[in-house]
Amino acid sequence: MLSLSLSPNKTNMFKLLILLVPVVSLLNVACGNREYTLNGSVPHAFFNGDTAYAVSVSGDSVAVLSKGVIERGRFSLSGSADSVAVASLYISQKPVTPFIIEPGEISVFIAEKGVDVKGTPLNDALGSCLAVKDSFGVMMADILRKEARLLMEGVPGDEARVVVEDEFAVAAAKIEVYIDSFVRAHYNDVVGPFALGIYCNGMNYSMLRPKIQKLINDAPEKFRKNRFVESLRAGEGND
Repeated sequence: MLSLSLSPNKTNMFKLLILLVPVVSLLNVACGNREYTLNGSVPHAFFNGDTAYAVSVSGDSVAVLSKGVIERGRFSLSGSADSVAVASLYISQKPVTPFIIEPGEISVFIAEKGVDVKGTPLNDALGSCLAVKDSFGVMMADILRKEARLLMEGVPGDEARVVVEDEFAVAAAKIEVYIDSFVRAHYNDVVGPFALGIYCNGMNYSMLRPKIQKLINDAPEKFRKNRFVESLRAGEGND
């Protein structure tokens, strides 16, 4: 494994990855030589010759787990999967998507509209989670644009805001229901804390809705003591 120390100029670039793609290692499997293979595809020929990296991030240090050159729109990475963890795929030092290091074959399809991750049980779960998150993002963006449309149609500002706030409340409730169901189903694997993180990233724990607080409080001790989950609770003050 190659360890890289980031220069000050590169530190900020990777800090976003630390927030959005925390490396969470919850399960160490002592069962011999197990490997993962990640097969990927890209949509444009101009990626040919670029290098794809599987990396883990800790502070300002990036560990390169494996790398491969993109040829004819395809690349392949492989390495040890003795430790199940969330990692990230980079292409030419730009983050592309998180994925789960676990034994088996992983597929990453990079398209103009998004990235599809699948192939092993945890990567199937992660890919589903990311796709739902993207759909929620589209839904919220549509609601934001709706206020402008209403104003252009002559709806008074106060009325337009009420409509948008009501739709935001409905959307937020849908997101909470999904998070609750998905994370509870993944309390005991690496996907659970990561999924909670990507949905709650940027929010103060004290500002999270009671359902999210209860979701964390109901979790097994190992989940609650995960360092990323603890970072969400840092501002809570009490259970």
